Amino acid sequence: MTPKNKPTSTLFIPQEMFNTLISALDYFVATQAQIGETFFSKHATRLKAKILNYGRAFKSEGENSVSIYFYGIESAMLIKLLIYYINLGENPSADYYALLAKSDCKKSENHHREKSQE
Repeated sequence: MTPKNKPTSTLFIPQEMFNTLISALDYFVATQAQIGETFFSKHATRLKAKILNYGRAFKSEGENSVSIYFYGIESAMLIKLLIYYINLGENPSADYYALLAKSDCKKSENHHREKSQE
């Protein structure tokens, strides 16, 4: 049995799919600005923030990729949001991989700096 404080699933996806994932969440976040907070915008906002804060950029077989850990409830909500998004036929709105990779680089630099100060 998985302890409650540990994520239950891991998602490894290439850059293009990552950009589509974040664009899908962005679609629901944008609806919040237009019509106010909805069930979907609230969860999309939380998931997007988590993914951009805790996702890790890496290279796999020469391809830019991202790893993301989720709890069961987050995985279920992400699947639900993606199913709705697929039905809308939207395309990625930006290159979010570049944003994550840049952020990940800063996190790594801070981690190394903290380790060297110990």
